Order: sequence, then C-alpha cells, then structure tokens
Amino acid sequence: MSSKLIVAVGLSMFLTACSAPGPMQLPSGPHDTSVFEPVALDMAKDWQGEILFKSAFSHLYRNGERESPLFRAGTFFITNKGAYYMTWNSATYEYSMMYEIMAKDIKAVSTRTVERDYLPDSEYLDIKDTHDITTSFTLFNRIGAEQVLTKIMADK
Repeated sequence: MSSKLIVAVGLSMFLTACSAPGPMQLPSGPHDTSVFEPVALDMAKDWQGEILFKSAFSHLYRNGERESPLFRAGTFFITNKGAYYMTWNSATYEYSMMYEIMAKDIKAVSTRTVERDYLPDSEYLDIKDTHDITTSFTLFNRIGAEQVLTKIMADK
C-alpha cells in the first residue's frame, strides 16, 4: 500500500513539473533567459550597448492613467542610451515597445510612494521628459533605476 502511494505521489510530482510553463509562456516572456538581452537591445536599436537595469512585471502610467493592461505587465529596462518599456505577447512570442526615451530627452527622474489604507502601497519611478510629460512605472527596485537613469543622464 505505501509503495503504491509513493509511486503515485512521485508520478504526480513528475507530471506537475513537466506541465510548468516555459519562459515563452510567462507574462514577462524570456526576461530571465540569455535571449532577453539581445532581443531587448535589438528592440531598442542599441546594438553596441548593454542592459544596465531591468525589471519585469512593471506597469506603465501616463498622466496618472495606466496604459499597460492590468493582467499583462511589461518589462522596463535601461541601456546606455535610454529607458524602455515593452510588453510580451505569449501568443505570437513577440515583444511590443510601448515606451522609449533617450537619455538626452530626460529632464528629471524621481521616485514616489502612494500610501493606501487597505491595499499595499504603490511605488513609482517618474520620468519627466523635455516636453514636461511625466511617465511613471511600477518597479521592484525603483531606487536602483533612478540611480542608473541619473548616471546615464549625466553621461549624455
């Protein structure tokens, strides 16, 4: 009886592991694979650059309104030339660029926290461009992104 139970549990664990989605089926796409950097740099047309910062499961806000779909977060990344935000389509296996700004076009970078009584606080990275339009992103490490953006702004 116990050997049958062990075989049944082992088989179910094996089948569960085999059915886990691969990186191409995840909402962020191949974000944590070696494929991400060349694809992202190609999308950014920064073939000689490198990714200095990246954060998956981010949302894009313009004028205080979310532009990225609620259940389809994107990936925010920074190269030597600028900042970018793209979303992954797991049906077509393609990224779509939704936001890009060159370092020379960034006027200011800041972070802020929106405190809530009954939900977790929201933390944002705000990028103000030379036209005084502020675009915000929810990021896991907004302070790190702010530091990297400040550095590439100084290098421009």
